Amino acid sequence: MKTYMKKGMVMLPLVALLAACGSQSGSNSPDSKASEPPAANKAADINEKFKETVTVNFFYNGYSGSLMDEWKAKIKEKYNIELNPYMKETIESLIASGVKLDLIAYSAGGLFKALDLQLTSDMSDMIAKYKFDLNRLAPGVLESARMYSGKGEVPVMPYELNNNVLIYNKNIFDKFGVAYPKDGMTWDQMSDLIKKVARTEGGVQYRGYAYSGLNLIYKNQMGLTFVDPNTNKATINTDSWKKWLDTMAGFYKINNNDIVNAKEDDLFFKEQTLAMRGGPSPLELLPAAIEKGLGWDAVSNPRFTGMENAGGQMNAPFLAIPPSSQQRDAAFKVISFFLSDEMQAENARAGRVPVLKSEAVVKEFGTKLPFLKGTNYAKAVFADTIGKPILVTKFDGTVRSQLSVAIVDVATGKKDVNTALRDAEENSNKAIEAAIKK
Repeated sequence: MKTYMKKGMVMLPLVALLAACGSQSGSNSPDSKASEPPAANKAADINEKFKETVTVNFFYNGYSGSLMDEWKAKIKEKYNIELNPYMKETIESLIASGVKLDLIAYSAGGLFKALDLQLTSDMSDMIAKYKFDLNRLAPGVLESARMYSGKGEVPVMPYELNNNVLIYNKNIFDKFGVAYPKDGMTWDQMSDLIKKVARTEGGVQYRGYAYSGLNLIYKNQMGLTFVDPNTNKATINTDSWKKWLDTMAGFYKINNNDIVNAKEDDLFFKEQTLAMRGGPSPLELLPAAIEKGLGWDAVSNPRFTGMENAGGQMNAPFLAIPPSSQQRDAAFKVISFFLSDEMQAENARAGRVPVLKSEAVVKEFGTKLPFLKGTNYAKAVFADTIGKPILVTKFDGTVRSQLSVAIVDVATGKKDVNTALRDAEENSNKAIEAAIKK
């Protein structure tokens, strides 16, 4: 059963796919008895062990090998599933070598590669079979996952969130006698704050704010589309995108806040001359910086004036079951393991944002990280809610890359906003046309 693309949108034919999924649960494989759900004549129990060991070939581009070993042991004990991970190979090399993958885990940036390579399938059959409670998911998670299917199916399952947060250097604010940032700021207020702390003093340039451009484009707080799925043309040369670009590039036009030869993480964590840093989780970089004297805290990521209650787009690594999987039931049990309260809470303790809305899970966030104690970090992270999902296409990444270039062009004065967006749109359309012809 093939996943196919139509007019740039991901379309999964439900009836045919469900039929294929039924034939892929192991009926024609040597392990067919092992891969059938236990006690098939009664309601399927997601927690019931297989009587015989089932092997799940798992492509995973995530955490360390030691953590994978922990997961393997738990999954073997809980389900009698032998997880066979592939962590060093590329997905293309595995496919070329003939490895039959049963489950994949990919970063958000690899989503459309997985779709193009036909490595996702609708999981609605498994969700129904095991009565998987989708209401456990945090607001916006399921809706966003379904946007990657043209028919509202569930081709992927996020297992943690990459929420944005604004962290700030208290030492710099204290040095200049400026009040600290606050939760719930707008970008307009942010601009005023940058002007107060972006200074050159004693031969040292203190920049006010820097962010990961591509990340903020991906999060897309204004809920703007990148590509028209009906025409496969970029949709960024609009007044709304002009407002977005003018705002985001405008920060780097502020005196002493230029981005020439500047890397935000080096400036904030190593040199400690950057007052505020926006973007994804900085937790792995904080301990060393604190040891060097960084005084810090965090507030929620600012939002646009008039859109203070609008969240951004979901940015999350995901799990998916390839259509060719010979062990769909076992693969889905592994997914349920990753999304269990137990595992979500364990990951939350280490500072990974859970995809569940359970208060018991959420309150565990960061409890294994002593440097978060007494800070506003957890509150700030969970304030980055998911907004209404946009229509997505396989070419969105192409346009996001062009917008990242446009930010630099405008920020450095190379182009004005209108020219930068016009060029970004033209370059995006050329790249999309070339991709379609391949």
